Amino acid sequence: MRLLIDGDGCPDRKEVIDLACHYGIETILFIDFAHLILDNRIQIVSCDVGKDSVDQQIIACVQAEDVVITQDYGLAGLCLMKDAVVLHVSGKRITESNMNNLLEYRYLGYMSRKNDKHIKGLKKRSKKESLYFLRELEKILVEQKMNVSDICQNE
Repeated sequence: MRLLIDGDGCPDRKEVIDLACHYGIETILFIDFAHLILDNRIQIVSCDVGKDSVDQQIIACVQAEDVVITQDYGLAGLCLMKDAVVLHVSGKRITESNMNNLLEYRYLGYMSRKNDKHIKGLKKRSKKESLYFLRELEKILVEQKMNVSDICQNE
């Protein structure tokens, strides 16, 4: 199990990395060349600047049991197909059962933007939202770490 972070849109990045390091989980941060992030505790994969270049690198790298943090529903769906666990930056776990609704919501937003309907932007992330996201991430990391440990003991 590894933690893969879609770095272009992940809030609380420092806290996420601190949490992963606390649990001894290998962490890979995917960013495009437009960003400069240095952290010797994790692996950083720099991707071309451009549409979906980070997503394509994540898909090429993700494996079953990995935990992926992203706010991209398309990427989330592809990661689920590879049996990864996906956490949205809101703290909501993305699963096969809620994927259709999320993709439909994304499509409706796209259609509204295409038809020049003004959509209110996101409000600033609150401390409460950050804490919720980090709590949910910690639950998943502990759960996945226990699952991996159980698999190793049964072999």
